[in-house]
Amino acid sequence: MIRILAHRGYLVNVVPENTIPAFKAAINHGADGIEFDIHLTSDRKFVCYHDNTLEKLGRKESIKDLTEEELTAIVLKEDIYIPTLNEVIELFGNKTILNIEIKFQTDGSKELVDIIEQYSLKRDPSFLIISSFNHKPLQDIKSIHPDIPTALLFQFARGQLRIAKSLKCDAIHPFYNTVPKNHAFITPVISTILLKLYTHRIFQQAKKQGFLINPYAVNDEKFIQDAIKRKVDGIITDEVELSFKIRNELKSK
Repeated sequence: MIRILAHRGYLVNVVPENTIPAFKAAINHGADGIEFDIHLTSDRKFVCYHDNTLEKLGRKESIKDLTEEELTAIVLKEDIYIPTLNEVIELFGNKTILNIEIKFQTDGSKELVDIIEQYSLKRDPSFLIISSFNHKPLQDIKSIHPDIPTALLFQFARGQLRIAKSLKCDAIHPFYNTVPKNHAFITPVISTILLKLYTHRIFQQAKKQGFLINPYAVNDEKFIQDAIKRKVDGIITDEVELSFKIRNELKSK
């Protein structure tokens, strides 16, 4: 069965992303797992937050310059705060799929592996996968513990399978949706051509080479249907309920 991974949790206007309520809501609405981001704090702990800075909260600090205590004290909305990785694992570890996206670019891999060992997380993609756009932490994790599942994140697929193989990744997480607004120079026509030339081709090649395929930002109904029909292993989506509905409809046919 194709797995539905909730991108930063269940995203509705009343629940901030990457928070415990967002993760709980995702599971309650049919997600098989949660995808979330982690940063290393100044005291070498991990917190769940997407951006490098607190600019969206009207503050100028960078996550890496603050301590775990300082960050978890920040109220995002009412009683909702920035959670630690430990909290997330204690609530969801080995119960649902945890797709942990690494945001740090260099050191931090050893501390993450230590936490995985501390909580005896199952080293199986059905329970855990560590993903990143950054190559070094993926490489470091595999050098420390080769059996921890890792995935390479990327936008455009050209040449990425070769990189994933060199990093000894278990999965690829390619971008698979309409082009983001910040890529306005890429027209829908060019985007479609790129998908046909590279992304669809990499799906086929990845399967043959034994990689798991979990495309991300699969939010549009057309792309959700297409990804499922192409028999990917999972989809990382903001549209949990829609994905759940489409999966069930296609399964019943």
